[in-house]
Amino acid sequence: MSYEEWRKARWNEIAGQDGKAKVVASGTVTGHEPQVVPGVAGEWRVNEAGALTRTTDGVTTEVGGTFELPDGRVGVAGGADGHYGVVVMDPEALGRSGLSGIDTYPYDPAWVFEGEIRAAPEGRRVDVERLTSPRTTDSVLAPVDLVVTINGTEHVLTIIETMPGQRLVVFTDETNGTETPGIGRWLVLPLLEPGSKLSVDFNQTTLSHHHLVPAVFTCPLSPPGNHLPMRVEAGERAFMYDLKSKATAYLRHLENREWADARAMCSSAATVWHNDGKGDSTIEENISGMAAQIEPVESMRYDITRQFSQQGEVLQQHVVNVVMKDGALFQVDAAVYFRFEDGLITRIEEYASLPDHG
Repeated sequence: MSYEEWRKARWNEIAGQDGKAKVVASGTVTGHEPQVVPGVAGEWRVNEAGALTRTTDGVTTEVGGTFELPDGRVGVAGGADGHYGVVVMDPEALGRSGLSGIDTYPYDPAWVFEGEIRAAPEGRRVDVERLTSPRTTDSVLAPVDLVVTINGTEHVLTIIETMPGQRLVVFTDETNGTETPGIGRWLVLPLLEPGSKLSVDFNQTTLSHHHLVPAVFTCPLSPPGNHLPMRVEAGERAFMYDLKSKATAYLRHLENREWADARAMCSSAATVWHNDGKGDSTIEENISGMAAQIEPVESMRYDITRQFSQQGEVLQQHVVNVVMKDGALFQVDAAVYFRFEDGLITRIEEYASLPDHG
């Protein structure tokens, strides 16, 4: 599967017909005592014959496979041996959320390595925190390790199996908390025997599903030791929800001097205008000019104070805070207009004040 094919499959996993972004409730039902599935009316239990049942308004019915709820939501129930899972999906949830895409680093073949599955002690389990509220600790199966050498250093990462058949490397790196979520990211790995070789492609690093529906996806945090002491500038960075988020993401790329990423958010014919009397410039000229002038700058931060959006347009006010390497401080008040077509920026207009020296 090519990288682009993987990206399409990943988006379908999130936003497709049965996408994770449409999940609004889930729960498990075990045993004969009445139980509640959060967000779903009725009492649930496993009857004496081992079937899953739901009781609403005094009527008990057996539930299996797909079932409809009166508010237009659709449920799916499955399981065996007295242990069942229930998932409820709302076809309208994706539209309400405004989820429009997944922000990623540009594909980089340098982040593809050969790895090996290494045996772990039989039956090994590790304690990991889960993103419940408040957080809880869970003992999960950790059947094998992933061994990968990056820049000449061997790293051993614990692989966990939170669900049968799904193996994850949940890891953190030096981008967490700034460019990527502080809770870390995932590598989903195939089921392989110890000693097997495999391609470890960090371009396929994914975000936790917890970001989609925190109350439903109480995902695991990384096990102890699963930290890579480097910036893993590959894979998914953030879910993108609306044009305001896209405008913000563009500015974050500029903050981090990610010129190629910023350029990739714009159409080939995008233009930029500033109130400096110089007229329009192309997006290439604008970004190249910023890159050429950035060397004396220690850091740059856009503090957004107000944002408005309508179809295809975002208008915002922000303050640009600039720290120079010589210690000088500047603040620039600005109002910026973004126009979008087909999800790409086609026009930027910036009205900026003269720098205010701090």
